[in-house]
Amino acid sequence: MISAALLGIAALAFYGAAEGFSIASLRKNSDALARGTTILLVSGLLCHFAALQVRARKLHSVPYRDLSDSMSFFAWMIAVTYVFLFFRHRERSTGPFLIPLVILFQVISLLTRPATLPARKELSGSLFAFHVTTAILGYAALSLSFILALLYLVQNRQLRQRRTGLLFSRLPALDVLDRMEHTAVAVGVAALAVSLTLGMVWAQKNWGTVWDAKLGATLLVLVVYAVALFSSPLGLKGKKTAFVSIFGFSLVLFSYTIVNLFVSKGHVFR
Repeated sequence: MISAALLGIAALAFYGAAEGFSIASLRKNSDALARGTTILLVSGLLCHFAALQVRARKLHSVPYRDLSDSMSFFAWMIAVTYVFLFFRHRERSTGPFLIPLVILFQVISLLTRPATLPARKELSGSLFAFHVTTAILGYAALSLSFILALLYLVQNRQLRQRRTGLLFSRLPALDVLDRMEHTAVAVGVAALAVSLTLGMVWAQKNWGTVWDAKLGATLLVLVVYAVALFSSPLGLKGKKTAFVSIFGFSLVLFSYTIVNLFVSKGHVFR
């Protein structure tokens, strides 16, 4: 059987090639290069999924427990969410800016040593697996919404300064970027809400309490993104919504790093 590491390297190669094709497609506005990007990206997704399957069978659980596995799973979820956004909005010019996230986290995964011991019994059930899977999906979608918010601000700045160069002509219109960002935020909020609910059920069953610092951090993240998602009736839209999304992503980073590593007692990768 091919090792998870080799499959992960093959996936990274496909992602790298997809990034190259997407940049060339952006420069030349070529349909053939755009189709090549999609084929390479889907090939990377399949290789990556096979790598995750090999790790899952070895650990007898969803691969998430250490930095290597969680980064690999996170990279795959970002790729899945990007493919969903691509087919949902039929917009290919954001690929050069979103695919690098997949490459970055896959590289981090391959450079760190994975765990060899199976997960503890209480961390192996389907309830916990769905909790972790939906949480990582939520963070992946919100990461993409952060990049899309930045692209919105860049495009808005070019428009205000009347810069009509290659980047301006290739990037989507502001309303398209706004819709893509909203879709990513909607996926992220829904996934995190499901994860939070499953996590509370699991915590009550195994810890005897639902409280953990991670719970408070996740609720705060959900509130901020809910404002971004339902802000139009409040008069917040466009540029202001993009800033709310960027602030929300800073809270995601705080929750994913500081809270996980130094505050929470139950959300440490080990």
